Amino acid sequence: MLFLIMCISGIYSLSDEMNQTESGLSTSAVDIELKEFNQNGEPFSEDGKVVMPGDTINLIPRVNNLGIECYLRAKITYTIDNETFNVLDVIHGNYSTWTKNGEYYYYDSIFGKEETVELFNQVLVPSSLSSEYYGKTIVVHIVVEAIQAKNFDGDWDSVEILEAVDRTYDIDYDGESSVIYEDNVSQHITLDDHFFDNLGNMLPGDHVSEDVVILNKTMDKNEYFLAIDYDQLTDEELSLLRSLKLVIRNSQGEELASTNLEDKEKHSLGVFSHNEGDTLTIELSLPNDIDNGYSKLFTKIMWRFSYEVVEKYVPVNPKTWDLQFDLSIAVFILSTIGFLVVLVLGKRNTDNIEKNNN
Repeated sequence: MLFLIMCISGIYSLSDEMNQTESGLSTSAVDIELKEFNQNGEPFSEDGKVVMPGDTINLIPRVNNLGIECYLRAKITYTIDNETFNVLDVIHGNYSTWTKNGEYYYYDSIFGKEETVELFNQVLVPSSLSSEYYGKTIVVHIVVEAIQAKNFDGDWDSVEILEAVDRTYDIDYDGESSVIYEDNVSQHITLDDHFFDNLGNMLPGDHVSEDVVILNKTMDKNEYFLAIDYDQLTDEELSLLRSLKLVIRNSQGEELASTNLEDKEKHSLGVFSHNEGDTLTIELSLPNDIDNGYSKLFTKIMWRFSYEVVEKYVPVNPKTWDLQFDLSIAVFILSTIGFLVVLVLGKRNTDNIEKNNN
């Protein structure tokens, strides 16, 4: 029994501890839509309608937030045969939640996820129109622009408003952590249970970080490493990883690595002797100046931790053995001898029984 137990224990101790999963990483997006309704809440269907001076058109433009929290502004123009009219005179609604500044109306609050807001509720045809406008076309131009609320300093003039990216994504995706431990390095490295679980729906200007605690539990002097790994990514996904900055710092604030997530090189986390270690900080950041081309992207990466022996431990007194190790070997040897003795005695008893029978 001891022999079998030691054999099983030996096989178990030779197996590599490996935990392999993938980290989900995604970028969020500003995503709004503008739809028009009538006073009954039905889609507006009166385009091309013939109207007279003094008529009222029940038109309600409604903005829906399909993405993240954002700020809104709207530009409304009213023209008859390309002649612009004063909007305040002909377009009526509740503007108490909007502030007019220049040619734009600015929504006074942060526009939350899944919220809706109306721009106005009716358009008047001026009763003072002279006969020169008869037969002309009235056009109401509505442009609504949005920018992320997070990391925005309020300066609309400093940003370029781009067309939305037509790509599906999960607005509620939070991300998920993933780690690969090589060479049983998991015995020396401690991570938070939710290591980089906050990589879902990142935005320009976002910064996230996690701590890594290293403690060398072997007798050798070891060097520890971190590498980013991934496989079969599209050009867009690789471009996103290239834009995400990776910085690794030790507890003294010294930069151990400054690169991006596309870099697959092994980055040294330090060299530590027995019972030495450090607490490192891994930081990820997405620049403020990236454009909409990175919106709604999803990709996966792996965090690969490993170590290498720099200097093998040599006992000062060769006769001083590791008691736990030597005891295991001794038990194994004794159990093996016992196993063989049992086999031999069993064989002899069998021979004696056969002779007696004869």
